Amino acid sequence: MPYSVVKVTGRGLLGQFIDLPYRLYSDDTFWVPPVRVFQRDLFDRDRHPFHRHSSVEYLLAVDDGGRVRGRAASIVNHAHNEYHGERTGFFGFLEMERDPGIAKALLGACEEKLRAAGMDRVRGPMNFSTNEECGMLVKGFDASPLVMMPYNPDWYPGYMEECGYRKVRDLLAYRLYTDRALDSRMSRVSELVRRRSNAVIRDMSVRRIHQEVPLIMDIYNECWRDNWGFVPMTREELGHLADELRTVMDPVLAPIVELDGQPVAFAVAIPDANQALGKAGGSLLRALLALKVPPFRVRIDRCRVLLLGVRKACRGRGLEALLIDRIISSSKDRGILWGELSWILEDNESMRRILEKDLDTEQYRTYRVYQKDL
Repeated sequence: MPYSVVKVTGRGLLGQFIDLPYRLYSDDTFWVPPVRVFQRDLFDRDRHPFHRHSSVEYLLAVDDGGRVRGRAASIVNHAHNEYHGERTGFFGFLEMERDPGIAKALLGACEEKLRAAGMDRVRGPMNFSTNEECGMLVKGFDASPLVMMPYNPDWYPGYMEECGYRKVRDLLAYRLYTDRALDSRMSRVSELVRRRSNAVIRDMSVRRIHQEVPLIMDIYNECWRDNWGFVPMTREELGHLADELRTVMDPVLAPIVELDGQPVAFAVAIPDANQALGKAGGSLLRALLALKVPPFRVRIDRCRVLLLGVRKACRGRGLEALLIDRIISSSKDRGILWGELSWILEDNESMRRILEKDLDTEQYRTYRVYQKDL
């Protein structure tokens, strides 16, 4: 069946762009429906800070009868290209019915637009960048994703290859059970650091989150600046991140290490809000009830460690052990049974060594970023 690709213009088509995944995944028990009002904010060019430094076009694949069968976004992230000295375009928010013709139509339209914009290659999926959801699930389809991680059917990767895309990087997710980790080598190193150094560890303040986030992101920018795909966050994006974290974070799962009163290391783990959102069906009210209000509140027994960084000048002192041990012990106190550490670049050998040799972790999910020359 032939498909045409139309550019999203106006609220009506944007509504269809947002609604499509709720229809496609209506019978998928593993998909977690995002809160609809937050999705509208995400795609609003006036509200989401990503749009202030990037050009995004939303696309719909429709059949001869006008029915929407797929969607994608064509993205030129000017901040990425300026930082890396590249001309790389991106695609994101790819969703479709099971027909390779839909993938070819959508990806072909993205490629055409990016080629016209002067890009040398196309990379994705990025929703919108490595600072948000990115990658396509290629391993670990047997459960729901954790908060702020993508999900897709197991046949998506095959369609990518049919369209000429090849792997450029894998992003790895590790699973760590709190019971196994309490007596790990990391815990013993942490105890030595506490006894022998002047490091002070404290919880991040939710009340002062807009002051705390710039502090930790300064460390983040230093630690990640040479990583593949990294793009520094703008001030507006930092503020947006602070607002997002405030709604879901637990301070005891977000430790900061200070030396001589200055933050030098941090980690952020967040309770897996997806366990509650999965029962909310995209409703903000039901999501708030499931997250906050007894007796509707859903018990959350897992978390995701999404950030961990130590300033380069302070590495080799065991500060990573302090952070990891603090999160493990706090998680145990909160009734959290296991945590996901994600995502880790496949070529981040130092972090993978810690996870695989010093902690009893399982590399249980893989997300792939694809690329194609234009």
